[in-house]
Amino acid sequence: MNTVPPDDAALEAEDASAAGDGAEDASAGGDPVLAAERDRLARTLRDTRLQLAMTQARLSALEDSATLTLGRTLVRAARRPWSRGVQLPVDLIKLWRERGGLTGPGAAALALASAQLNDLAGVGERFLSGLGAPGAASAGFSPPGLVITGVLSGESCATLAPDAAVHPLLPHDADVMLESTGADLILIEAAAMLAGSAWAYAGDPAATDRGRRLGRLIAAARALGKPVIFVRNVPAHLAPGLDWVAASCDAVTDDGLGVQLARFNPIGATGQRPTDPVYASPRDPREPPAVRALLDSLTGGAGSVAVTGEIAWRLRPALYREHALFITVSLDQSREQQACGARVIMVAGEQARLREQIAAARAEQPRSEAETFPELREIFTAHATPVRLAGLARLAGLPDHLVTGRQIAVLARVEDTAGAAALAASLRKQRFAPAELVVVVAGLSDDSVATALGDAAGPGVTVTAVREAGADWISQAAKIAYSPWVVPWRAQPQGRDHHDSYLLDLVCARECAQADAVGYAPGAGYAYVTSLDPVLARREYFGPSGSDGGLRLFSIS
Repeated sequence: MNTVPPDDAALEAEDASAAGDGAEDASAGGDPVLAAERDRLARTLRDTRLQLAMTQARLSALEDSATLTLGRTLVRAARRPWSRGVQLPVDLIKLWRERGGLTGPGAAALALASAQLNDLAGVGERFLSGLGAPGAASAGFSPPGLVITGVLSGESCATLAPDAAVHPLLPHDADVMLESTGADLILIEAAAMLAGSAWAYAGDPAATDRGRRLGRLIAAARALGKPVIFVRNVPAHLAPGLDWVAASCDAVTDDGLGVQLARFNPIGATGQRPTDPVYASPRDPREPPAVRALLDSLTGGAGSVAVTGEIAWRLRPALYREHALFITVSLDQSREQQACGARVIMVAGEQARLREQIAAARAEQPRSEAETFPELREIFTAHATPVRLAGLARLAGLPDHLVTGRQIAVLARVEDTAGAAALAASLRKQRFAPAELVVVVAGLSDDSVATALGDAAGPGVTVTAVREAGADWISQAAKIAYSPWVVPWRAQPQGRDHHDSYLLDLVCARECAQADAVGYAPGAGYAYVTSLDPVLARREYFGPSGSDGGLRLFSIS
């Protein structure tokens, strides 16, 4: 397929026009009205250029068609029989060998994709990335590192919102929003195509309009150079006809979006919860026969398991905190219930054994904070939403540091090589590795610090050593750190050391509470407080003008 390339003069004129647009934007001072008008005109120009590219592709396909080429070859042979007629068999064999080339509609589609890629490359500013994000009105707010858009359900948006800037797309504005957000990642979620949603039945041949818009969205995202991932988080029988979506995306994942600890956490769960077993889901008519038999035996008769039926996703966290014992067949649901401090029994095995487990759990007291922490740590480490987001980022070829909620800097001060060695040993024992280590050096050379720290900085951990200047070494170190969250590494009493889950518990508590500062308050437990001495806080808090005014403070046990 041959397309007509633009000449040098046209390219120079286009570059000059782009430069003029940039100057106009700078002089406009970021006026949203002018920016919106500019985007509208750019889209109009882009559509016109795409139509021109398609017309050129169709003309080139017609000129290169096998029928037209064969006719031209025969005419040339008839006009010059002695020179071209002898070459006619060779020309026909060459034409036969080249018959498999991409022509017709395939060539036109390739021309359209090429035109989209050339025309859209490099555009897509994050005009909407920081709007509506949690905490955007605060003075120390920094926009989330990861920006996500795509076909998402309301529950998925609530799941992703604490860890990324999320902008769901609707069929009528997908093109505009895709360009305006400048997203890092495009997610196409199967659950967003169920009945009742804006993209319902997008894979059904009867809903051709939505399917066509979805295909256009994927093509536009690919043309923009944005990775597109299909999240297949519902059974195929609930959202059929989506195989073409999976084939069109860059990657496919069958895992969900993980447990959002900002929603599912033990904050507010009391020790006086009822221990009667609850099945917090509707019965699935497609249950395996063995599971159906077990549930039928558990949900019938006196003292049986209560079945709540369908529960709105907004009400599930509160329901999980109100009960101490749940029965479930879903592994993802069991993790959410465990994160809320409940005991969970999976429906599996023999009926007698299952009844014994329920009776034993029913006789026990609701889980305390100390009993909840081990499972909360496991969920935080392996199954939480930031972990899944980091996996999706790696799947799309994006850097892990875009998920900023867990990036912390440890601030430390060392006076001698023994102190540096002790710091390195303490950090190596931590189950959660910081993203950054800032060391204020007093009386040592930088080489001595680097040697003493040894391999305290694991893979991906940045170590910065600075000379002490002033009495407030924490403010000095916080000014140098780039991570959004910092932890001053204060010395412990003689003979004691930070336990191995020290950093993990702090970051997990911050993720659960979405607080600005986390620390220890006597007698408060796992709850919000009005005052405390922060152990982990936003970087700005430990700066020269740090203050706890207006901050959300959270205490851990």
